Amino acid sequence: MAYGYEADSLKKVNRRALEAVFDWVSAIVVALAVLVLVMTFMFRVVGVDGDSMLPTLHHMDRLVLSYGADDYEPGDIVVVDRYTDEPLIKRVIAVAGDRISITDSYNVYVNGERLEEPYIQGVTIPRDVKDIVVVPEGCIFVMGDNRTISKDSRMNEIGMISVKDVLGKAVFCIWPPQSFGGVYDNLK
Repeated sequence: MAYGYEADSLKKVNRRALEAVFDWVSAIVVALAVLVLVMTFMFRVVGVDGDSMLPTLHHMDRLVLSYGADDYEPGDIVVVDRYTDEPLIKRVIAVAGDRISITDSYNVYVNGERLEEPYIQGVTIPRDVKDIVVVPEGCIFVMGDNRTISKDSRMNEIGMISVKDVLGKAVFCIWPPQSFGGVYDNLK
């Protein structure tokens, strides 16, 4: 009789342990599914490769991008795919219909107004932008913050960026810990 009681107790303990494991596994599977959906349709994490966005972003920073927008504004930091081996991370300088010029004295003008750019490093060399350029419909004009070394819309090789080629807008830096926070926080 005692043996039957111990067997029933052992079965109950095993069943409870199995149910607890199943609950944990179910919770992990649901959490992973939600994470995959969020990362697929709302956010994406990308790494900064290089120094073209210094001093705002640094090599190896990890950024969270928001998806789904195609109404980028001057000042937004975007990630562009298709133009080079690695995605480009650049700042939007002008949008469709804007007129851009870069003077020999390294000043950038959009629609006749000189841009105040406290975030840049180096000087803005005109490169292939010789005259006033108008941004076509469905495109943006981008430049890196480290203007001396940045590959960007000033070069014929890159040129105007179709908004269809923008992966998303950078909103948050998650790595390294000392850079944790909004990517636009240093401009305030």
